[in-house]
Amino acid sequence: MGSAKPNSMPAPDLHDRIRRLAATHKLWERGTRIVAAVSGGSDSVALAFALRDLASAAEIVFAGIAHLNHHIRGVEADADVQFVRALADKLGVPAIIADADVPSAAKEHHVSIEVAGRHARQRFYREVIGSVNADRIAVAHTRDDQAETVVLRLARGAGGAGLGAMAPRRDHIIRPLLDVTRDELRHFLHGMNETWREDATNDDRSIPRNLVRHEVMPQLRKLNAQADAALARAAEILRGDEEFLERLANAAFLKCVENVDEHGTVKVDIAQFANLVLSLKRRVARYALETANPERTYGLEEVDEFCRAVAAGSGANLPDLSLERFSAGAVLVKRKVHGVHGVHGVPPSVDSLELRLDIPGTVEAPRGAWTLTARGPIATPDSLDSNAAQVMVDANEIGTHLIVRYRRPGDRLHPLGAPGRRKVQDVLVDRKVPRDDRDAVPIVTTQTGDIVWVAGQVLADPFRVTPLTKSVVVLTLRR
Repeated sequence: MGSAKPNSMPAPDLHDRIRRLAATHKLWERGTRIVAAVSGGSDSVALAFALRDLASAAEIVFAGIAHLNHHIRGVEADADVQFVRALADKLGVPAIIADADVPSAAKEHHVSIEVAGRHARQRFYREVIGSVNADRIAVAHTRDDQAETVVLRLARGAGGAGLGAMAPRRDHIIRPLLDVTRDELRHFLHGMNETWREDATNDDRSIPRNLVRHEVMPQLRKLNAQADAALARAAEILRGDEEFLERLANAAFLKCVENVDEHGTVKVDIAQFANLVLSLKRRVARYALETANPERTYGLEEVDEFCRAVAAGSGANLPDLSLERFSAGAVLVKRKVHGVHGVHGVPPSVDSLELRLDIPGTVEAPRGAWTLTARGPIATPDSLDSNAAQVMVDANEIGTHLIVRYRRPGDRLHPLGAPGRRKVQDVLVDRKVPRDDRDAVPIVTTQTGDIVWVAGQVLADPFRVTPLTKSVVVLTLRR
């Protein structure tokens, strides 16, 4: 159990700081149903009590606490489960508890314990949301965690997106404590005479994050006593800058890159590309490479090789791609390879479905696997049943009708709450959509082809409802 007294004094306005972060990043509104992910450690226990207080003030609905037993720490993990059950009883909320054999999953998939655990938690969180009809899962990452993440990613050579570290909100996951320190949370618990569980693995310095926590951060604090706050502030600035640059790059991509055929072949307007500043040029180059070959991710070395070859008019050494220059354009083509993708070196064609969805209106899959309905435009409702199969979009951003189709090579969108554009394929992989089902997920786009919603999975950020939204369209997927 936790008992050591923290060194620093607690902030008197802990709840107000949580409220400010929530308001700035739109983590919730009145009536939002939130579940706290609780490991039993001090940070997550403090999160649970803070959410209880906010619920008592009628600012949110505290829908329960969720705990996943990773089966890494034996009897200690079993004791964590009992502690969390008792905590839920004290708080008067449901406890949603599940098991995951993380060591076996790590071995089976040839990944680290940390990666396997993260995947297991993501699956668990989605199940929790459905089981208690919650809107959000709150996790207890603190300002200390944010600073450690920046250092870890800097050491790995991350760019702006990586150094932006953890966003306060990403899809259904929220982090209300990113502006609060670990010591402040422990003072908060001490003030209520509450205890917590200590995880002995937090002292294992063979784990990179623990090495940073116990050895690197103390050295950085010798340079700047407020190093944690400075690193967290840098992450916030970089995340905002990265989002802005990604929006500019998306607009630039649409101006100077053209899809030539259904195999992902792209043509780049050399004059338009040459006029871009380097930061945008690199982003547009990456988009072009991954549109031509959506099955892999390209890094800085390949991006700079592409930029050099386009400028010089000479051949490029690009994995799996050929670059040919014709007068004002450069064409990227995926190389033909005999193997998994057949003689043409491209994935098998997906269903060419393309349906017009009027507003209001309904469309149905050819074999009745699903229906999609658009209702509206209507005034922005005070609330909407929250589930993955129904979203609200800003009616002013989508025109008079929408298009429903299946995914295509190179499809990208800017997921709600994420720092920039992502491949639809990566979104579906992250959400554990089975490989055989990915080509049957309906994609809703505008008339001009911009992705609005990967139905049942993720809404595109540009179409979200904002305080300036006057009317909305409600999209509903039924299977």
